[in-house]
Amino acid sequence: MRLSAGSGLGLAAAGLMAGLIGVVALTGRWPVDAPRTHLERHGIVPVEVERVVRVDLDGGGSRTVLVRGRDRDWLVNGAPVRSIVAEHIATAIRLLAVTPPRRVFAAGEYTRWQLVEYGLDPPGFLVSLAAAAKNPVRLGFGATTPAQNAQFVSILSGPEIYLLPRDVGTEWQLARDMALRPANLLLPVSIAQIWAVEIVRGGVLHRFERDPEGLWFHHTGQHVHLPGGFVHKADPKLAPLIAAQFDALDRLAIAAAVARHPAAAALAADGLAHPPTIMLFYGRDAAGPVARVELGNAAADGLLRYARLQQGDRLVTLPAEVEKPVAALLEIAGPS
Repeated sequence: MRLSAGSGLGLAAAGLMAGLIGVVALTGRWPVDAPRTHLERHGIVPVEVERVVRVDLDGGGSRTVLVRGRDRDWLVNGAPVRSIVAEHIATAIRLLAVTPPRRVFAAGEYTRWQLVEYGLDPPGFLVSLAAAAKNPVRLGFGATTPAQNAQFVSILSGPEIYLLPRDVGTEWQLARDMALRPANLLLPVSIAQIWAVEIVRGGVLHRFERDPEGLWFHHTGQHVHLPGGFVHKADPKLAPLIAAQFDALDRLAIAAAVARHPAAAALAADGLAHPPTIMLFYGRDAAGPVARVELGNAAADGLLRYARLQQGDRLVTLPAEVEKPVAALLEIAGPS
């Protein structure tokens, strides 16, 4: 069958409109206001993870320096980081190497005032990568787009501005947070870096999320949809109550380490073969959980509770009061 000329023009117009909508959704502006761009097929820093020997992270008024030790492990303040931190550092470097920018602004395609608008004069977060026998590469991470799914990034030695998926910069924030977090705490990352939490109890899943302003809400209740889209808005009365319980979990310390890579028999004895309570913590742009905590039986003295921490595969004991914030969150969630 052949399409008529009118049908062909209609399909072409539909394709152009779809592309236009995509540009507006990404940048929050009509193309007439945007400079000309060109596309790249690869990441903006083609460096191999194994060749990076030092990383400097600057932001929020502080600097964090990560260096390779003699055994090629990462050190922060002279102390080896945990394996989960090393994994996120490797992921952050790899994302810079393999993630193609969505747009590239060449020199002359933006003004000084747009540089300020993009959050790059000065950048809010700086990353410096030093590879063996090479000069460091310094990157500045700026503001996100109105659609909140991409971020302006610059390599300080060049004039180009790149629009990268937001998860590239988020991964660096996550890695620094984990590197500085005390190892004796229950969560390997601070609750400030967590944007969604799922609690599974009795086979029922309850999900808590942050709204665009960072306020907590229970996903199936206590919030409303804003006009014009499926954007959640937390209940201002319940949000601080939810936040208080997550803050309690954020401060909770491990009582004692029991075993690393525990055997199936040990997990069954401590009620963790089929844990009655599972908590999963997600970063802002993470596809999978950055932390998973499984709660098992209470210890014989009643003061402690067995738990399995998936990150690092550890069997530990926690203070029994770990149940208090969990129970409070489930009470806020209400009946299934």
